[in-house]
Amino acid sequence: MFRSRPGSNEFEAGIMKFSRGMLAMNTIQRLIRADDTRKTRFHTSNGHLCLNPYEFLRALTTTVQRTVFHRYSRLPWWAFSAINYLEPLIPRRRVFEFGSGMSTLWFAERCGQIVSVESDPGWHQVVSQQCSAMQNVRIIRATSKADYLGAIATAGGKFDLILVDGFYRSDCLDLARPYLNPGGLLVVDDTDGIAGLAVMVKQLFSDSRIVTFRGWVSGTLHPHETTIICDIPA
Repeated sequence: MFRSRPGSNEFEAGIMKFSRGMLAMNTIQRLIRADDTRKTRFHTSNGHLCLNPYEFLRALTTTVQRTVFHRYSRLPWWAFSAINYLEPLIPRRRVFEFGSGMSTLWFAERCGQIVSVESDPGWHQVVSQQCSAMQNVRIIRATSKADYLGAIATAGGKFDLILVDGFYRSDCLDLARPYLNPGGLLVVDDTDGIAGLAVMVKQLFSDSRIVTFRGWVSGTLHPHETTIICDIPA
């Protein structure tokens, strides 16, 4: 018969107590920091502190709706200030998105035409169903990286606004300029969290006006950075 060595029960109890303490600490750290890229939940991934109380309450409300009630706000998951900046600029415009989502619905309700490419089959189905009654929406299903990057050429013509907010962001950013109409806009989301993306924006568009928006986001309880490139020369 196996006999525990003296003190083993106390040792095991100590290990269990330590494990529970570590789990509690990790939970608290997650509540405070959201993820390992941030100083706190109130910082963007590149260290900017965002304390706007109105934006925070909007983010909190929409996050609860999404996580508890599975209700998605019909707003893009960009900084609220970026949405406010873009909204008066997009009526009747032609838009292309690398990556579909709530932004697809938001654009469809405001712009002339929206073409989006999506590689995730489940999300493609969800967004397609949401947009099924909208005549100005086309969602291209990509099954490979080549399909994804080539979708903007497949769509045909040029666009007044291009959104980079899905996979292969560096590649999408690199190929976007020739597909923009004169005076077009390029929107790049999460320039705070994807390594090298903000630097690439500055390198590729040093001849353009770059406006950076930092703040809280619909359905997500930590701030993001959204960058809009304007006055892009032909």
